[in-house]
Amino acid sequence: MPIFSGLTWKTLFSSASAERRKKEHDCYLKNGSCVLEELLALCDGNCRIPIHYFSAIEIENAIKHSKSRIDLSDVYITGSLENRLILVRFNRCRFNNIHRDIAITAQMSHLKNVLRLVGCCLEFEEPVMVYEYVEGISLSYLLFRKSNHDDQTRKSLLSWGNRLRIANEVASAIVFLHTEFTTPIIYKDLNPSNVIIDENRGVAKILDFSLSISLPPGKLEVVKDIITSRNGFLAPEYAISGIVTQKADVYNFGVVLLQLLTGEKMSTLNIEDREYIMYHADSDFKMVDIEEIRVMDIADSAILEEHGIEIRQQLEDCWDLVKKCTKSRREERPYMIEIAKELRRIHN
Repeated sequence: MPIFSGLTWKTLFSSASAERRKKEHDCYLKNGSCVLEELLALCDGNCRIPIHYFSAIEIENAIKHSKSRIDLSDVYITGSLENRLILVRFNRCRFNNIHRDIAITAQMSHLKNVLRLVGCCLEFEEPVMVYEYVEGISLSYLLFRKSNHDDQTRKSLLSWGNRLRIANEVASAIVFLHTEFTTPIIYKDLNPSNVIIDENRGVAKILDFSLSISLPPGKLEVVKDIITSRNGFLAPEYAISGIVTQKADVYNFGVVLLQLLTGEKMSTLNIEDREYIMYHADSDFKMVDIEEIRVMDIADSAILEEHGIEIRQQLEDCWDLVKKCTKSRREERPYMIEIAKELRRIHN
């Protein structure tokens, strides 16, 4: 007598399908509850933009014939859904709070400088995010992998005017985070890898809010036990004491601005407000007195070849802004809204 008497392939398939549907339903309930909690915390449940939900089958069908992907902090696979191109993001970092990312991105998707969320799927163990399709390249790839991209495209996207515009656009998105929610949201992971440049329009879009945190109501800071930002972008108070304030984003922005200015993986450490350690990711630390650094010596040669000394004042103003943003004492750093205003002045 056969062990599986009475079982047919149809029965087995039906059983497997039922088990899958139950698992997807359980994931949907668990993930949906987490996203709702994040929305209630962010904006008291008053959502600016509703979130569209897709099924697991819709996502699988959308990407099953895809042959292209964009490697950023996570994997972004191109696909087609409801007759439009999309980017599907799969989370691959256990520290990421993907539920928070969905909630924040959804409420910022009306901004041109945020990668727009089309919707999400909650039926997997880890939610999957679906974005508008952008023919894009990360700012990190554009700045630092010079030999891997068309030289003329790179020159065009990284002209001095475009670098200033990128800085302006990123600053405006961070200002929104700090000022337009129930309590300020600290991005906490601002770096060139989380900025994507639309190759067709040249517009900078930030993405990935999975490490962001909200300040408690009435508080100006929060202390985190686990440090979850990238080396070279850690504000001193966060690196040493785990203190997170709006000024942590200011510090990160200063490093991004420095990298836009130099075209290199440069970062700074401020020592007693008189000396900078300026270093390249692939070389040793080099300590330089801040007063000895001349912007014309550190500016990307591509900028100088394009404009020469005619933009010297703009370069010096940006360098001054880098120094202000990366002050060791957070009290001495400006707020993002002041930085955005200064960048607009420099740009104009």
